Amino acid sequence: MSAPKRIAIVGGGVAGLASAYWLSKHGFKVKLYERHREIGFNPDGFRCGEAHFVRAEEGIIPPKNAISKAVKGILLRTCNKKYIVLPKKELNGTMVVLHKPKFLRFLAEIAEREGAEIITGRKIRRKQDLGDADFILDASGCPPLFKPLNRKRLGITYQETIENCNIYPKDFLEQHWLQHEMGYLWIFPKDDRTRTVNLGVGWLLNTKKRGRNAPKMTPKKFLERWKREKGVEGEIVRSTAGLVPLGYQRPLLAENIVFVGDAGIGADELTGGGISASVAQRKGIASLPLA
Repeated sequence: MSAPKRIAIVGGGVAGLASAYWLSKHGFKVKLYERHREIGFNPDGFRCGEAHFVRAEEGIIPPKNAISKAVKGILLRTCNKKYIVLPKKELNGTMVVLHKPKFLRFLAEIAEREGAEIITGRKIRRKQDLGDADFILDASGCPPLFKPLNRKRLGITYQETIENCNIYPKDFLEQHWLQHEMGYLWIFPKDDRTRTVNLGVGWLLNTKKRGRNAPKMTPKKFLERWKREKGVEGEIVRSTAGLVPLGYQRPLLAENIVFVGDAGIGADELTGGGISASVAQRKGIASLPLA
């Protein structure tokens, strides 16, 4: 009987940890490297809206302590009209807003339970740092570690977490289509008691498709102006910013390296929503000659 394939994973985000769990569960020898000292304790853990469709797939269901709140669906505002998008029945009809650092630690726990080795405080700089791995999963995010960045298909974002916010959408994730900016503004509720929201904005970067009337300002400046115009009040307890890849960031497979998560499959180019780690696994890992 042949020895199990040795897999090295770079990055302890959702895609990396979910892949570590999935591969370990199916008999592979997995080592995951995270550059921060602890899983979940980094600014990236709070980036984006932290929303999640709950699915009974491969046992990856967020525990209650990793769920900030449940919501009914998405309220989309575009061209002076409102649309409500509800989660599909095959997704168990449930949508939640995650406490992402806690969710990442949960993923680490179930991956280790299946035998994955998670090494923290270790920054990988080159392939040689990964030893004799048969295959490498680059889940290092955006920009990825092992391939050049395609700057024509990127978004740029800025988000604030605001407590005691006076525009708290209790039952829905609220999303505003920014026509001129070719992007979205989102308001995601996190805590009914403290009326905490994730308020953020993001749009295409380095593209000729942006409207002529688009303001020449950063997402942060745009959000500050929007808040003044809408009379938004509350205490900013955290802010994050960064790049977001849009759609497939090819190649998904190069020699013995598979690109998953933001390194390979980023946000949906139409809706701005994230593409799940399970999709990255099917598109990337399934293409490997692992047998």
